[in-house]
Amino acid sequence: MTAAQSDEEAVEVNPRAERSRTALIEAMTRALDAHELGSVLSVAEISRAAGVSRPTLYQHFGDLPNLMRAAAMVRLVALFDSVPEPDSGVSWPEASVTVLRALLTELEYRREFYLAVLDSTVAGDVREDVIEFLATRIVDVTALGPVMKDAEPTREDVHEKALFLAAGALWRTERWLRDDESEPAEQLADRLSRILATAAGVHD
Repeated sequence: MTAAQSDEEAVEVNPRAERSRTALIEAMTRALDAHELGSVLSVAEISRAAGVSRPTLYQHFGDLPNLMRAAAMVRLVALFDSVPEPDSGVSWPEASVTVLRALLTELEYRREFYLAVLDSTVAGDVREDVIEFLATRIVDVTALGPVMKDAEPTREDVHEKALFLAAGALWRTERWLRDDESEPAEQLADRLSRILATAAGVHD
């Protein structure tokens, strides 16, 4: 087999593998959306729904919990991507409340999905993924990032503070999702905006 033939086969195989991976994530997402308390998902069920074989699932994700972890992050990233970034020059309170309200409203709508993941065997890994993702966004996307960079002596310190903020925001949001009589999303958005600003050192 020549190198050119190998490259051609790689081009043919990769799109097929990506389609299988996407189909598995979508099948897991649908299953979690319809998940009932106490029910157990199976490899056979998810593979069948995705239209792939069980070995294909194992090849891509290793096991069902890792597929669940991947599905959770794909949905979370898509959720953040769906929220328009605020215009430049908009104050932190105004910008953050608008974004947080949109995020929390969607999280509440998908409550069963997220709680199923957070109650799974991969919950600890998912929390770590989410905290790292949120910390990166806090530093790179929000108005808190520049303030923290000015206040902290090193990049490591900035990241450490962002992780602290992200972990607190996740804990408070999960607590809210689990409360059947929780406050409205708008109210929690206001509260989180103030807490994050104060903890980051934003006083304006």
